[in-house]
Amino acid sequence: MGPVARLALSGLVLTGLVACGAPPAPQDKAEAREKGRDTDETVFDDTIQTQDRARAVEDLTLGRKGEMDAAIEQSEGDAAQDER
Repeated sequence: MGPVARLALSGLVLTGLVACGAPPAPQDKAEAREKGRDTDETVFDDTIQTQDRARAVEDLTLGRKGEMDAAIEQSEGDAAQDER
């Protein structure tokens, strides 16, 4: 192996080590836990936020459905007592 090839190979190896050895950016653990994730930002944040909003709307809708079901059952119970 010639000296130029050794130098080129050494340069490639060192470049690879430097690129792979970069430390991750510091993250705010408390904020990441609030979001329910291990990291504070990802490339999927828009999708995750959309899913979070959809879950919140679903919870609200299910809560209102429960209230409506209870009101219907109560009105049905009142109607049954009126028929007697």
